[in-house]
Amino acid sequence: MKSLGRVDATKRLLLEELRVTEQMLASAATKESRRYCDAQITTLPDLGLPYNVRRMHGGFFTGACYQWESDVPLVPIDATVNVCGVSIFRTDIDISSAEHFRERIDHAKNALAETTPFVWNFTSGHHFIILAESDGAGTLPAGRYIVLHASTAEFKAQFNGLYPGPTNWYSDAVKTLDGENGRYLRYLAGRPAEEFYRTASMLESYQRERQRICAALVVGNRHLQEEILSLPHYGMPDQASVAIGCQWVSPASADYVLLTRPRGPIFLLRAREGGSNTLNTMNGERLLAPHGLGVRAEHELTLGRTAETLVVSGQQFPLESSLVDAPIATIREFDREETMREVTAACPSDIEAELVQIHAYFRTGTL
Repeated sequence: MKSLGRVDATKRLLLEELRVTEQMLASAATKESRRYCDAQITTLPDLGLPYNVRRMHGGFFTGACYQWESDVPLVPIDATVNVCGVSIFRTDIDISSAEHFRERIDHAKNALAETTPFVWNFTSGHHFIILAESDGAGTLPAGRYIVLHASTAEFKAQFNGLYPGPTNWYSDAVKTLDGENGRYLRYLAGRPAEEFYRTASMLESYQRERQRICAALVVGNRHLQEEILSLPHYGMPDQASVAIGCQWVSPASADYVLLTRPRGPIFLLRAREGGSNTLNTMNGERLLAPHGLGVRAEHELTLGRTAETLVVSGQQFPLESSLVDAPIATIREFDREETMREVTAACPSDIEAELVQIHAYFRTGTL
């Protein structure tokens, strides 16, 4: 286990949970490989609670990278892998008001449904579409930018999707390693795990194109200018790792984005080599970086499990439910000096630019 950043009360409990997950990943890989195999979980400064109950029930949390060694391809399915990320594009559109912005959003939503195979999911969890502005003080030229955060919803709960379900393409290949106190690890091994990784890898380029199309529908193709970045923060860096809520960037192309809070600034940073956030993958060295502030418990946190529910601070939640509207968790507070000091110390980085939100569309409406 490698823990980066300050440890608060929420992280302290999650680290205990993740130690068990790490041991079970190693045990599953050892069983399939028929020799001892190790596993390591690296937690980032944004380690926190996901809203997805099934993911937590299976022992996986946001703001961490899960890595294992194995001679046999292996994928833990309750990591609920889907490719999710943030894209930033420069735009020259003149949106004069919140009402005008909402009109553009509604137009894009209708056009997406009528003319594309994509599923609109910008109101799921923390997903959003933001029109932001740079004053030109950093590496970004002064002007407006459209920022999108979404996942590849077309490969989630469908038969072809990666989300665990009773009737998807790999449901009859799931193996289970049982642990103590209700803990378990469900996973794929062998050819199904290879196919799973191929899909997850393909979805990175699919996601990038999906984001570009959605951005063009919002601002109009003639107003969509260059892509600044498009980075996943959920997916598989290689066939033996899963990143949940953290970015993995190449040292040769090390820009990444840090989200804060609704109405809060969005930062563009460049990662530097030499830190404890280095991840050695089958695809080369990668640098891990947080994607946001993470979600903490509002009150004292406890976690328990029954066969069909997750018990969070005494409240039971069915496996297919979400904590998104439960008064249990909240995004961590943002303090410019303290937050950026913690992030850049844990994950050596330089702040390159800052975007200020003008208009935003997300789960609870528009700002």
